Amino acid sequence: MSGGLRLDAERIVLRRGGATVLDDVGVAVPAGSIAALTGPSGSGKTTLLTVLAALERPDGGSVRYDGRPVTPAARGPWVGRVQIAHQAFGLLSLLSSAENVELALQTLPPDRRPARSAVRTAAAEALAAVGLTARADHLVEELSGGEQQRVALARAMVTTPELLFADEPTAQLDAANRAVVVALLRSIADGGTTVVVATHDPDLTAACDLVIALADGRVRPRPSPATIG
Repeated sequence: MSGGLRLDAERIVLRRGGATVLDDVGVAVPAGSIAALTGPSGSGKTTLLTVLAALERPDGGSVRYDGRPVTPAARGPWVGRVQIAHQAFGLLSLLSSAENVELALQTLPPDRRPARSAVRTAAAEALAAVGLTARADHLVEELSGGEQQRVALARAMVTTPELLFADEPTAQLDAANRAVVVALLRSIADGGTTVVVATHDPDLTAACDLVIALADGRVRPRPSPATIG
C-alpha cells in the first residue's frame, strides 16, 4: 500500500421522506489520519459515513478520494482499496469467521487477488489482530455480538485498504476489547491508512486526529477560544 487516500466532501445534502438528514456538510480528512464522526443518536453520523463511503448518493454535494469524484455507480476502481465495517456486521451466517474474512480477498479484482495460500494467511493474521484466532473456525451464528463486530472489522482491514470506514466499531465490546480495537485503528492510521469512524466512544474519539461533531445533520462549529471557559 502506497499510502492513505485524502477524503473530501463538500456541501453534502441528503433528504429522506421529505426531511433533510444531512444539511450542507463539509468534511476534509488528510491522508493517513483518523477522524471521528461524533454526535447524539439521530445526528446523522451513520448516514454521513455511508455517503462518504459512496454507498449512498447524496441529493447535493460531492465526495472525492484524492481529488477524484466517487459515487455509488462508480466504485469499481476503489474495490478493496476502500472498505467499511458496518454496525450491522453484514456477515454470512453459514460461513466461519475465517471464511467471512477470506471472502473480502477472494472478491478482489483478479489482478489484485492473492493466491489461495496467501488468502488464508492474511485472514488468520487479520483475526489475530482483533483477538479472534481461537474463533476462526466457528460459524458466525456461534459468535457473540462483540465477536461478530470484530470479525467485521477484520474483514474490512484484511485487504489493507487505503481508506477504512467503521460504524461504531467498539459499541458492543467490553473494556479490554475496546482498548484492543482503539489501539488497532490507531495503528492502522499510523501505518498510512486513512480511517473514519462513527462513534459514541470517548476513548476512540480521544485517539483520533480529527473530530467532526454533528448535530441535527449539520457539522457543529468549533467554539472559538473566547467562548471557552
